[in-house]
Amino acid sequence: MTTPAGVSASDKNPDDSSDEPVIRSSARGGLRDSVLGTRNLMTVAALGVVGAIIVVPLTYLSVVVAVSPRGILVMCALMGVWIIPYLLPGVIVNKPGAFVISGLVMGVVSAFLTPEGPAAILGNLIGSLYVGVPVAIFLYRRWTWRIYAISGIVFGGFNAAVYGAGFHIALTGGQVALGVVLSILSCWAGAGVCLLLKRALARTGVGVTR
Repeated sequence: MTTPAGVSASDKNPDDSSDEPVIRSSARGGLRDSVLGTRNLMTVAALGVVGAIIVVPLTYLSVVVAVSPRGILVMCALMGVWIIPYLLPGVIVNKPGAFVISGLVMGVVSAFLTPEGPAAILGNLIGSLYVGVPVAIFLYRRWTWRIYAISGIVFGGFNAAVYGAGFHIALTGGQVALGVVLSILSCWAGAGVCLLLKRALARTGVGVTR
């Protein structure tokens, strides 16, 4: 007996699966699921621009207010406002690299709009790394409020500890400790705001989960 093509059935390779449908996946599938995917990248970049709208005025406010120990403490108490633009992109887009890309965008904008110039790029990247380190330690598998609370400790604690030195204002040990406490508490409030914004944006279809 022969097949319609004139080939003996016994001559066909039993392992030949050419008659079975071949399922092909897009080579861009992995990219689409990463932070470099079009939707994710546009969201992160947009959040970076919005973040710059917060960071730039805060930069000028720091120059005006942080001229005394009391002013340093005031800025520490406002640290929760600082953390929002750095933390929010990763809270909304749960992808590795979200913090760094948004920090880069904020840095580029700040470089043109603040007296810091190009140094603002490095400063904003460092800020994004502070909030991203706790997530990275857990291999980007946990995007929870507990991790964001740790981000608040890292971001708020370190920035408050060096705030006085950065503005050449002498602080006592007690003032530094008070500044750290105020800063961390403020950052926790800022993290809470980010989570509320995530919930609000999720209703509109913005944001990417794991």
